[in-house]
Amino acid sequence: MISKKILILGGSGAIGKSLAKELIEKKYKPILIARNKQDLEIISDKLDCEHHVCDILETKKLISIIKDIGEDIYGLAYCVGSINLKPLKLATEEDFIESYKINTLGAINSIKAAQSSLIKNKGSILLFSTIAVQQGFINHSIISSAKGAIEGLTLSLAAELAPNVRVNCIAPSLTDSKMSKNMVNNANIRKAIEVMHPIPKIGEGNDFSGIGTYLISESNQWITGQIIHIDGGRSTLRLKA
Repeated sequence: MISKKILILGGSGAIGKSLAKELIEKKYKPILIARNKQDLEIISDKLDCEHHVCDILETKKLISIIKDIGEDIYGLAYCVGSINLKPLKLATEEDFIESYKINTLGAINSIKAAQSSLIKNKGSILLFSTIAVQQGFINHSIISSAKGAIEGLTLSLAAELAPNVRVNCIAPSLTDSKMSKNMVNNANIRKAIEVMHPIPKIGEGNDFSGIGTYLISESNQWITGQIIHIDGGRSTLRLKA
């Protein structure tokens, strides 16, 4: 039996590598794409899976890599992200453009490159947003606007690619990752953020891999166009005063 290929963009991150590990356990073949060569090689060697070094902003190289992987791509997970937090008065046009390129345009270019294969194989797409799209957080205008576009893209593509391709999105709260290390490595800040959640902890990669694997796998035959919040209840629940 030939394992179905699942592209994981951002495969060296906390969520990407946890998703890859679980997909392997489910007999899929993750192919990791990320810009950090050293981290990517370590993770790929540990998981024994194919990998390609590429910055998501290198559009021509990215498209070429995806095209060369072939027409047997079953799934695509875009786990790439950035965190640029600052008040609007200090945010520049370049801040917004850069965030859109990383968080949104990279996903669009990846999906376009793999689209024919995903349609042919009746596959699945998994995107990642943030709790900050639904909840109003100060200093989040840059990332919220880019990830808000991801949620709009999820719904639009789910309609456009139905019934052949399922398209869903996970919206996490803050997750322990390379991007968030400046916040979560500070014990006082970490504790303050943890207690904002009804389930008081910072997210970890394996909090998303189970649902992510289900959504992108053949097990999912009737879920599409959904934004699924995995955030310790923060987006919908209120703690006691």
